[in-house]
Amino acid sequence: MKRWWRWHALVALWWLLVFLVQRCLFLGFAQRKLAGISWAEIMQSHLHAMYMDVSGVGYMLLVTSFITVPLLFLEGRMMRRMALLMSLVLLTFTAIITAADIGLFNAWGAKLDRKALGYLAFPEEAAASVSFRWLALLVGVVVAQVLALGWSFLRIDHRQTFATGRRSARIASAIALPLLALVAARGGPQDDPINKSWAYFSRHTVLNLAAVNGFWNLMEIAVQPAHVITNPYVSMEGAEAERIFAAAHPKGGSTTKRVLKAHRPNILLIMLESWTADVIAPLGGDSGVAPAFTQLAKDGLLFDRFYSTGFRTEQGLCALMSAFPSQPTTTIIRNFGKFDRLPSIVRMLVTAGYSSTYWYAGDVEFANTRAYLSSMGFDVIHSELSFEARKRSDWGAFDEELFSFHLRNASSRPRPFFHVVMTSTSHEPFDAPVAQVFTGRSDPQRYRNTVHYTDSCLGAFLHHARNEEWYDSTLVIVVADHGHYLPYFTNMYSAARHRIPFLLTGGALRDDLRGTVDHTAGSHVDLAATLLAQLGLPHDQFEWSNDLFDPHVPHMARWCFNEGFGIADSVQTLVYDETGERVIELGDSTRTTDAHRLLLQGKAGIQVLMDQYLRFDQ
Repeated sequence: MKRWWRWHALVALWWLLVFLVQRCLFLGFAQRKLAGISWAEIMQSHLHAMYMDVSGVGYMLLVTSFITVPLLFLEGRMMRRMALLMSLVLLTFTAIITAADIGLFNAWGAKLDRKALGYLAFPEEAAASVSFRWLALLVGVVVAQVLALGWSFLRIDHRQTFATGRRSARIASAIALPLLALVAARGGPQDDPINKSWAYFSRHTVLNLAAVNGFWNLMEIAVQPAHVITNPYVSMEGAEAERIFAAAHPKGGSTTKRVLKAHRPNILLIMLESWTADVIAPLGGDSGVAPAFTQLAKDGLLFDRFYSTGFRTEQGLCALMSAFPSQPTTTIIRNFGKFDRLPSIVRMLVTAGYSSTYWYAGDVEFANTRAYLSSMGFDVIHSELSFEARKRSDWGAFDEELFSFHLRNASSRPRPFFHVVMTSTSHEPFDAPVAQVFTGRSDPQRYRNTVHYTDSCLGAFLHHARNEEWYDSTLVIVVADHGHYLPYFTNMYSAARHRIPFLLTGGALRDDLRGTVDHTAGSHVDLAATLLAQLGLPHDQFEWSNDLFDPHVPHMARWCFNEGFGIADSVQTLVYDETGERVIELGDSTRTTDAHRLLLQGKAGIQVLMDQYLRFDQ
């Protein structure tokens, strides 16, 4: 019987070693995010990880103790082999989780969550987001873990006989060990079980995520409801949250600066895949990556404090078309019965006499996009099936072919029109075979090259569009669907990660505004109120949207990430970690009053957002 306890103690220590190695692997692959962090603080992540590691060990011992209880009373080769095999299977499972967490943190700055698992419904598109080299490396990480850690597990003596000692003691042990494992799994005997906040200790997200045990994290996802059923972001009374939100989003006045020459211009909205301000020279980014956009900015009105609401295309799409912000741990476009209750800028324009067309060169079924677009009221939805393409990437036809397709067909659409053109060639993993203007095969260089390619296509497209009869009466809106952590490996939660280009140009823009820069803070959700106000159309139903040209309303930008939110206005930026309950980024540490104001507005906003999200089911 003592050997049974000793064997489980060795297995428990081995699992602690497994989790330590997997945490070191996660930190090793995230080394860029560790720059400037002291070794003492990095070591603290291992200390704070112990709570969840012990909880993870509890789950593992629950499995092995139940399998090996019969061995306390009689020898059974089959049971012994089953215990060994199950431990190795669980090791393989945790190795796969570790590799997935490494890949997701590299791409999204997060670990496995329900949002990420939702992409498994689209395996082809999910695979297209990962380069073969990176995928091969992650597979190697799994194999190396299984071989090395599996070898260390087999070094334990698994042949000992457990059926020794008094029978009463063996019966007590058979009851006690599973109970102790259960207590460890819930984090201890306290009233509330362990949760992620036990691991959060730092303002550096990478250290907090490293301290979150990957196996434990997946177990939490497994027991959580498939859909959010309660608001996890309640920080104040509902009435107070609504009051703060209403003050930040007033209905606005009837006055707005007119920027259009035409009363009912055509509207061409171009969404650029994964463009960030860090590669836009007029926004302080790299010069030479997007020279065509730089020239376009000289003929347009550029906003230099514009932010994406999230980090995926469907989040940006919902925010642009419905003025509904992204959510931290879920995506409204994935939920039938919710997204079809959102307001629609498309329907407003169609009611005003516009035709509407969505142009995309990839799979429009991905992430329920076609269902959402149809619900929003688009007359025509183009996809990769709409035209023959000579050059393709995994995400669809090259952007030059998409723009060419639009030029061939736009004139045949009724006017005034509302056209949305969504590019795709600059989608991760940035391996489209385009001109290598920037030498090297590093991720930043590949990113710059694909953005440079799309930029050249954008410039050529609008150059040719000037010769079309519809151009002089068209407002062209150029905006990114979201930013990206490349080329500077920016933290996924940060303001810099979400700052994106937003440009108004085209023949319908007032001539005196060309070549100007607007410093008003805004985000995707503000397109609805801004555009509809210019057209003299009501926009009250878009309650998250503020008219960027209305001087009587406050202007700010909000974004969400998996564990919190960011908020910015003209004088301050703030990022808040909801799990760790701390501010993790502050634009100006001297403006404490503005920081406090934004923190309250951010907390109220995310609470109201999730309350509205939940009410869509009622």
